[in-house]
Amino acid sequence: MFCYQRNLSHPTQPVDEAQFYALVGSARCSELIDQFRATGDAQYKRRLPAFIFQATFDETTSKSGRVGRWRKQSATRLTGLCVMDVDHVDHPREVFAAWQSLDFDALGILLVYVTPSGKGLKVVFKADAAKGNLIDNQHAMARVLGVEVDESCKDASRMSFICKETDILYINKALFSYENKPFAERYDALYRDNHSQATKATVTPPTVPSAPHFKGCPYSEIIREWWKCQGGEPQEGERNVRLYQLAVSLRAICDNNKALLLQVMPRLGLDEQELISIIDSACKEPPKGISRALREVLANIDRTRSLSPQRSLSLSRSLSLSKGKPQHLSKGEPQPLLQDQSPESPLAVEVLNTQLEAWGKEIEALMDDYPMLRDLCAGLKRSQYPAALFVGGGALMTLMTRCWYRFYHRPQQERRLNCSLYIIGHPASNKSMADDICDVLMAPIEAADREGKEALNRYKQDLKKKAANKEGKDKPKGIIRIHPSRTSNGQLIQDMLNACEIVDSKEMQLHMFTFDTELDNSITLQKGGSWIDKQSMELKAFHNEKDGQMYQNSDSPVDEFRVTWNYIYTGTPIALKKKVNERNFGSGLSTRLAVIPMPKTNFEMISFEEQRSIDWERLERMKMWAYKLDSRAGELPLWSLVKHLYDWTKNRMTDAAEDQSEANELMLKRVPYHALNYAAPYIDMRHFSSLHTEGKQWRGTYETDETDWKLCELIARIQYATQQHFFGVLAEKYFDDMNNDVQTASHRHQQRSIDGYNRLPDIFTRDDVMRCYGYDKPDAAYKKILRLKADGYVEDDKEHGCFKKLAQLLT
Repeated sequence: MFCYQRNLSHPTQPVDEAQFYALVGSARCSELIDQFRATGDAQYKRRLPAFIFQATFDETTSKSGRVGRWRKQSATRLTGLCVMDVDHVDHPREVFAAWQSLDFDALGILLVYVTPSGKGLKVVFKADAAKGNLIDNQHAMARVLGVEVDESCKDASRMSFICKETDILYINKALFSYENKPFAERYDALYRDNHSQATKATVTPPTVPSAPHFKGCPYSEIIREWWKCQGGEPQEGERNVRLYQLAVSLRAICDNNKALLLQVMPRLGLDEQELISIIDSACKEPPKGISRALREVLANIDRTRSLSPQRSLSLSRSLSLSKGKPQHLSKGEPQPLLQDQSPESPLAVEVLNTQLEAWGKEIEALMDDYPMLRDLCAGLKRSQYPAALFVGGGALMTLMTRCWYRFYHRPQQERRLNCSLYIIGHPASNKSMADDICDVLMAPIEAADREGKEALNRYKQDLKKKAANKEGKDKPKGIIRIHPSRTSNGQLIQDMLNACEIVDSKEMQLHMFTFDTELDNSITLQKGGSWIDKQSMELKAFHNEKDGQMYQNSDSPVDEFRVTWNYIYTGTPIALKKKVNERNFGSGLSTRLAVIPMPKTNFEMISFEEQRSIDWERLERMKMWAYKLDSRAGELPLWSLVKHLYDWTKNRMTDAAEDQSEANELMLKRVPYHALNYAAPYIDMRHFSSLHTEGKQWRGTYETDETDWKLCELIARIQYATQQHFFGVLAEKYFDDMNNDVQTASHRHQQRSIDGYNRLPDIFTRDDVMRCYGYDKPDAAYKKILRLKADGYVEDDKEHGCFKKLAQLLT
């Protein structure tokens, strides 16, 4: 019998025939496979359950302290089944058809199916100890079928993502009962010690090189030692980052050769495209040398491994003599490049830089449908396009202050277009592009503010004259909407109250707007006390919540108001840490913020621009649209996008629930608001021909389509990913601390009961209770069952004549 794993946060469970068909026949899994094939987005595949045909596992304890049959190589019990991947096949059913003349029974083939990508085949067959271990058997089967072996399948704990029932091309019912104990007895101990390499020479032409090695030491051995030094193989949720770390170090002894890295790197359940993406990121920067961690690994191997007599120098010694330049035994290798291992290049930032480039390509593909995106991104690198999209969206939505939409949460409430945006990058990373965009797009509001500013300045000058004071002049109520960081709360509130218009017979506050190129500066300026500290209003601005003031001084109006304030700041990562950190994370500011990073410049010079190359027509186009959107009013017809976003969020909330991640739940909740707010101006411009003028205002309705959803969904993905990048660790720590803080004495003293319950299988007997709770008398186990039934944690399972758990996990 083999097993399966629902996802990486769950232990493995045994699979019988009924469970197998329930999994492959699942409508949800079928939908995920269809979405993966349609989009190529690996997130859909990663949400699938996976079979582990080659092994079952002993009980072990996870890093979080949970006991279960976790998918660990060190806990392997071989089943005698062997799995072979046939990847990169455009027409897998045609390949299978070519095998029909073979005798599957004689070959021991039990299952063949099309993989979730639709571009591969999975072959499950009986392992033969006479042919060697798992990888030896794969080589033997590959020769029979005329295909190549994926060397990454050598590990017994290798996962195989499930397929649709309709993609099963061949199945033998012996699959569900087959067991080869002699094979397990011969190889269990070896696999537990991570010895999964081929034991027999493969029949290959003489020109084919042997397994890749560094100075005679196989890379597989170096990788095993690496995992040992790093605390073991990656567990759930950490594969990508830790594989990236491994690739960054290995490239120094792989000549920065991506093809070689792809050959030697372990897959750990990732498909080839995902691994290629990780390797591309790892090899992006100029190399600098051998990392300290890798030197330690090589030194350990030198101490423990028996080296062949022909090797006159040890691995670590030869590295020292070559001053960090790896000397390969094989000929024809390119000269090694130096690798950058500096701490100024955090792994998470590298991963995000790759995402920025990918998002930039998606934005580029939308430029024909949304020409404003092309104008906003002109002169920028592709990886800077996301920042331009958000800055442009923030400025344009402020111009559309007389508009609103409905949302799936409390649809009776009119939702305004609110922007709380930070553009974060290191000094001189071209954050100034945000200043350029705002200068052009905010022209209509700046022009309207001029009269209000002049009136206010005249009033202040007049107050200096005693005669004017005696006349008791009233303070002017001109409209001023653009405010610098150095603005008192009293002035901002007064201007909010002044900036009111009647729209559709209702009084509507127009949005205030602040742009500042130095987030750090704005934080410093707003630390002067309650008269200027704007944290409360920053929080309330996202949902236009009510605020008010009632001070005794005569200058402060006594009134209530909605906080209608959009702001865009650019700043450095250090400034962001001052603004959102462990001490204040619980305030909720992080999920209200859109924080878009600027990519690393990687020592590249910006393009030299001639004065005559200025595209004045582009600037005039942007300004023309700014004035049009400044006259836009009424309800925006975005309800179909709201429905799409509800489903999008629901799917990811399911992932968060499966992972039991309160952090992801928190970061997801406000993503749909951001997606609608930033997409709305671009969508409105695309359908502007459907609008008409009523007086000085543009009004009307239109139907959104799949193109609009593409933009909206892209913005949602960017927002969710950047939230996780900047605030994911803080969010996890916040909930860990909160859950620890609320523990009571009764919780702490119930740990044995909790652990015993969690160890119980879903369907259990009295003997299971004795084993899991450590009872030595059946009577004690029976009384425990009665107590669990009384508390509503278990019930009788009459179908199986035993008991059934009603809760999956007690904490």
